Amino acid sequence: MEPITFKVKKCQTPSDFSASFSLQLVGSLPVHSLTTMSMLPWIVAEIRMLSTKSSKEESSVSQIRLYVSPASLRCEPDTGKIQQWDPLICSSLFEYKPQHVHKLIHNSQDPSYFACLIKDGAANQRSICYVFKADDQTK
Repeated sequence: MEPITFKVKKCQTPSDFSASFSLQLVGSLPVHSLTTMSMLPWIVAEIRMLSTKSSKEESSVSQIRLYVSPASLRCEPDTGKIQQWDPLICSSLFEYKPQHVHKLIHNSQDPSYFACLIKDGAANQRSICYVFKADDQTK
């Protein structure tokens, strides 16, 4: 009789990543996979508008930590330095392979905002546009 085995997905620690950034996640919106670069400013404006609309009702902009490495792009809620990272709690908002990042957009008029278009690897061939705001414009 063979023993029962199973694999548990290892949740990477923040030290496994090449770089990390403290940002605000303004919002996201699913878009068609054929979205072009010229359409992205309109989508970013829509996400920012929806964010300001909902922020009047409730706080929709959340502080996050974006971890970037050659193997992964991962976004987690930023709990600050007061809470120690717990390996039993692996709560990432999203995680993608770098090859899924399809387009990046940066507004030269407002350098603190940027967006990325990520192609979802699922069969529905949808993309998601995430908009971020950096406290430090140089990052």
